[in-house]
Amino acid sequence: MKEKAERVVRVGLQKNPKIVFDEVEQITAEMIRDGWKLSDSCLEEGLGNIHLLFERELIVGV
Repeated sequence: MKEKAERVVRVGLQKNPKIVFDEVEQITAEMIRDGWKLSDSCLEEGLGNIHLLFERELIVGV
């Protein structure tokens, strides 16, 4: 069974790209340390947000 999570990073046209990428890297590194894998990401059409989609395997006790 897989558990899924989503994190959203605000982009906007006024925000410094380095700050955006640093925030994406920070969130991704934190999630990986907690056992998650980045499965997908998408940038909204209006460049408002980046959606980071994570998943991890759940071990279900028998």
